[in-house]
Amino acid sequence: MPVDPGNRALFLDLAGTLVKLDSKRELPRDASGKILAELLPGVAERLAPEHSYLMFIVTNQAGISRGDITYRAVETAINEVDRKLGGIITAWQICPHTDDDRCECRKPKPGMIKELTAIYGVDLGGSIMVGDQLIDEQCAAAAALGKFVYAHDFFKWSK
Repeated sequence: MPVDPGNRALFLDLAGTLVKLDSKRELPRDASGKILAELLPGVAERLAPEHSYLMFIVTNQAGISRGDITYRAVETAINEVDRKLGGIITAWQICPHTDDDRCECRKPKPGMIKELTAIYGVDLGGSIMVGDQLIDEQCAAAAALGKFVYAHDFFKWSK
């Protein structure tokens, strides 16, 4: 799809940006293994439906390759996040690989952003990435996004 200058996007990391992490910096799970997708403070209010941005989640989930969680469990968690946000997420990409796989989709590489851009005609220069780690910032730079903002600044919560 050709780039549409009106198609500005927010590319959002999942764990540590939209939802809380556990003490091991992983998505928390209950006793049955279900991911507990608890929104961080300010997320729902900041991402209110009146935003004029396409909204994408781009998330590294190496636990899928390690067998700790399933792809479906992560999709279910993202669907739960979207439900809590009022159905505003346009689409998402999940990288199930580890660093050793050297794939093009694992952040800090820009593969997930490039794929969503190709599908939705995103204006990269007018788009923003929000994340909680240096790899998110590096991914935004590699994808030539117009701006990167750390989650604690974007959602106005303390580190």
